[in-house]
Amino acid sequence: MTSPNNTSSNFNIHESEYLSQDRKPLPLSSTPSTENIILTPRTHTPIRLNSPHINMAELAIHNNQKQQQQQQQQQQQRSKQSSPLFFSDTKVSGPGTVATMASNATPHCQHHQPQFSTFSQIPNTSSKPTSQLPPASALSSSPLEMPITTTPSYYNPQDLNDNDNHSINNDNNLPRLVHKWSHTHSILCCLASPKNRLLFCGTQDGKILVYDMNTYTLTHIIGNENNNTNTEDHHPHHQSASILTICLNKDETKLFVAGSDSLVKIYNLQKNPNGSDDDKKYQCTHVIYSLVDIGDIFSIHWCDSTSTIYIGAQNASILWCHISFDNEDLVTNGDNKKQPSNGINHKHKHKQSSQHQNNTNHHQQTHRNINNGCNDTKNISDIERLPHFRYDKFFDSKGPGGSQNTLQTTHNLLKRRYSKTTNESKHHSSIKLIECKSDDIIRFAHNGYVYCLDVITNATISDSSESNFLISGGGDGIINIWSFNHNPTIGVKLIKVASLENDESILSMKIQDSLLYVGLSDCSINVWDLLTLQLIRSFQFGDNNFDEILSLDIYDNCIYKGSSSTGLIKLSILNHQFISDKILMSSEIEDGVINAVKIFPSDDDKIYLLSGASKSLSLWDITTSKSTTNQRHDKNLNDDEEQEQEQEQEQELLNGELHKKLSNDDMLIMLQKYVAFKTISKNPQLYLEESRHCAQFLCKLFNNFGAYQTKLLPISNGNPIVFSEFKANSTTNGTGNARRPRLLWYAHYDVVDATKNEAKDWKTDPFILTAKEGNLYARGVSDNKGPTLAAIYSVAELYHRQQLNCDVVFIIEGEEECGSIGFQKVINDNKQLISGGSGGGNGTTGIDWIMLSNSYWLDDLTPCLNYGLRGVINASITIKSDKPDRHSGVDGGVSREPTMDMMHLLSTLVDPITRKIQLPGFYNDILPLTSSEKKLYDTIAQYSGIKVSTLMTKWREPSLTIHKIQVSGPNNNTVIPQIVKATISMRIVPNQDLSKIKQSLIDTLNENFAKLSSSSSSSSSSMDTTTNSITGNKLSVEIFHQAEPWLGDHENKVYSILFKNLKNHWNQEPLFIREGGSIPSIRFLEKCFNAPAAQIPCGQSSDNAHLKDEKLRIINLFKLRAILTDTFKELGMS
Repeated sequence: MTSPNNTSSNFNIHESEYLSQDRKPLPLSSTPSTENIILTPRTHTPIRLNSPHINMAELAIHNNQKQQQQQQQQQQQRSKQSSPLFFSDTKVSGPGTVATMASNATPHCQHHQPQFSTFSQIPNTSSKPTSQLPPASALSSSPLEMPITTTPSYYNPQDLNDNDNHSINNDNNLPRLVHKWSHTHSILCCLASPKNRLLFCGTQDGKILVYDMNTYTLTHIIGNENNNTNTEDHHPHHQSASILTICLNKDETKLFVAGSDSLVKIYNLQKNPNGSDDDKKYQCTHVIYSLVDIGDIFSIHWCDSTSTIYIGAQNASILWCHISFDNEDLVTNGDNKKQPSNGINHKHKHKQSSQHQNNTNHHQQTHRNINNGCNDTKNISDIERLPHFRYDKFFDSKGPGGSQNTLQTTHNLLKRRYSKTTNESKHHSSIKLIECKSDDIIRFAHNGYVYCLDVITNATISDSSESNFLISGGGDGIINIWSFNHNPTIGVKLIKVASLENDESILSMKIQDSLLYVGLSDCSINVWDLLTLQLIRSFQFGDNNFDEILSLDIYDNCIYKGSSSTGLIKLSILNHQFISDKILMSSEIEDGVINAVKIFPSDDDKIYLLSGASKSLSLWDITTSKSTTNQRHDKNLNDDEEQEQEQEQEQELLNGELHKKLSNDDMLIMLQKYVAFKTISKNPQLYLEESRHCAQFLCKLFNNFGAYQTKLLPISNGNPIVFSEFKANSTTNGTGNARRPRLLWYAHYDVVDATKNEAKDWKTDPFILTAKEGNLYARGVSDNKGPTLAAIYSVAELYHRQQLNCDVVFIIEGEEECGSIGFQKVINDNKQLISGGSGGGNGTTGIDWIMLSNSYWLDDLTPCLNYGLRGVINASITIKSDKPDRHSGVDGGVSREPTMDMMHLLSTLVDPITRKIQLPGFYNDILPLTSSEKKLYDTIAQYSGIKVSTLMTKWREPSLTIHKIQVSGPNNNTVIPQIVKATISMRIVPNQDLSKIKQSLIDTLNENFAKLSSSSSSSSSSMDTTTNSITGNKLSVEIFHQAEPWLGDHENKVYSILFKNLKNHWNQEPLFIREGGSIPSIRFLEKCFNAPAAQIPCGQSSDNAHLKDEKLRIINLFKLRAILTDTFKELGMS
């Protein structure tokens, strides 16, 4: 809805701005298919950043040819060079000097010494290179920095009109390589510990490399102590277990490691306060194992809230183990206190070796300590129970001649090694062996390997009443959602809530707010909305179905994906127009394999990306220049901090301190965040995630304010509806009835477009709230985000003060600007939920009143109350000939032309003299003008100077408008078009029957078209087709949008209270006005819930909704909140 910037045109509201009869379905479904896939550029021709195989000039050129052509050019370039340039082959004398080849260069470094990259940053347009290098004393040489200007060959100045700040001239959007380290084996997983300024990566050869972010040096190798190649236990066939997954606890004091040995090991990252750093730091403190042969462990996740480690295994099972670090001093090897058994089922032991069976009594007598439901903790002497010490009685027995197979030999070597280290190493004696309970496992949780695990807490997923969830992704392509809660008596139990199907195996996963991004084995990424369980987008990266997405992460509306053959790629979610949005970040010498990607924030206000490749680890600075980036991206990087803030806010609510968060200043802060979401329903495929994030923002706001329940109601082809309910909590019931009144507040969170060309004439950024001259400027600030927040804060304030005398239900849709797509169906489907499930005072449902603020004053000075809107019927009329487009010089006058038929047909709808609509009985049901209504018009005329007849024509009389006529064929003056299409609208007034008028329009058009010549016809309610049997012209009529008129009772209870409160707060009497536009939802809600509606405008006539520089006066926003607070309070009392 909009309001023009002058009084005379205030009556033409541009509701349903993006209404279209041919809107394509959105990619919303429960399962992906070819119909809901959004093809995304694969970026097969990106800039290759930091590649040693091309010269510096080529780095500045964006290759727009296909990938095959690009590879041919690179091969030609390499043939011109005397030898390839490897990162470790180049010596640099200092910054600003030219790199020279080392005479004794080798392709790769030896062992684990850290290697430095030739270039410390990615080419950018900055004239001043910035450095992230360690002090000069820490390095023998400094990496070279070379600023380069990147100008794409397809540069288009119009691209700079995009207000998303993704500009090709913005060098800060280009990732910058900070450092690179080499290793002899592949890096399979990686993560960062910002608090400790450390980087960890797990390797294929079973090591955990620890790097210092301050000095960029390798400081420690965890797991190296048992892999000394000079020991007598070394065996040529032995290989250490690969490290497949690692994670940290919230405080970053514990490192959890798992891999191909079926074990989860926990390492201490805290320094010993009484000893040296090496005394306790990086010491293995716990080893978790299972009696079940689970195979490789592909995924683990530590949940701090329940002190539980979740394990995803090769045998398709999910295990979990509860560990209490609070009582670590009690769980030691020397603890002689015998604790009762935790009920572990030992019947599985017969599957182990005979030696294992003979030691059953010994295992049952093992010292155990069960602390707060923790799993069994055992002695280091039980080391033979670990999976890699077990052997099968058949396959591991001596073969013919008494020889041992390789596996049994390895077992013996391992036993000898661990026996030796147990006796000689002091710190190994303190390792706690923890056996997973036999009940703490879900066998066949998937029908494939469990590759991904993640935990979200204090969240809402679909209709589940739980708030803590474990999400798992498997090789079967299924996303399983499990709810969990920790009970001190029975421990943690998982209950499956939902399953989401994907076409291919899930290899990687990332959660951002309510969106779940999953990387599949066919080089695609599916995006699921966890609140509605809908697939909202599917990114396809070309035809290479063998390019698996091994890892991915999200930051600042960009996907960073690591693949099995195309390397590390940054891709913008929002658009793909700029050079900085399509970047291949990895080097060709890495063979295109990126196994791990991890994004993390640093204490220097920068955002870094860590990537693990086949034989290298890279650190990138991906901080963007957008200091005003939506804060949800930062929250996504600090999920724990966000949860802490939410918990603190909830505690404030319990402590009665929420009034600090309910001030007008805080409302402006929330409005700043609210308008930052680009909820443009015109481009749903482009801004689908923005709208979902905005819906979740509202849900969190409602929950933080104490809402009784909050849900997202999904729409099959549009943005979801936000539903929230506040229960009356006033200690006094003014009505004297047991049942409290129930009020429904309607609003919408979608806005009209204000990007690219639409943002040209704006004086401020449309999606950054700007306060100036007493006004707030931003897209949607007046229509309808500002008034929505005023209503929310009003109800929250009353609820906090325990003065809310009525139940309040919020219905906030995201498709109002597109004609409220799917709104009526969803409301009907959830009628019981919205009405509260009980009979209401005014009808069969529980809704007593409907209110909204989606309109404007008549001018800039006088407050108003709106009590009426016209309805609308939008129709498309098409006449098509059976002949193609023809030339008028050849076929002119031979037959009836579609354009001429259209002119004659449209002229029959309106009388040329009286301008009355020529439909049978069209004016019969129009209400007569009453004396009380005439007084309202006279009052308005005195204030505005507008004639009463003009007001009545715009507000209470119907009209018909021809909006456009389109023809087929080339745009020249000699063509007889084959097809002519006209778009018309009819504005109808209260008491007119929309369905009757709609059918009357179709019938009248058919009859008048038939009069042009003899014809036969067939009709339907929404589309009618008539064919002229002589000329071959065919008429079709389609009704693609409709909205019923609405007329409120300006003398009822709600309007009386609003009138009084407006007068008290503005010190003048408000005007009762009507408008000539339409809001589709008002009359529908009235009929659905049998409750009267009332509308209180918030903005002035000059607010420029839908136009440039949309604004809302601050005092109007504050006074609306105050007026609603008094109104809600009084409605429940009277």
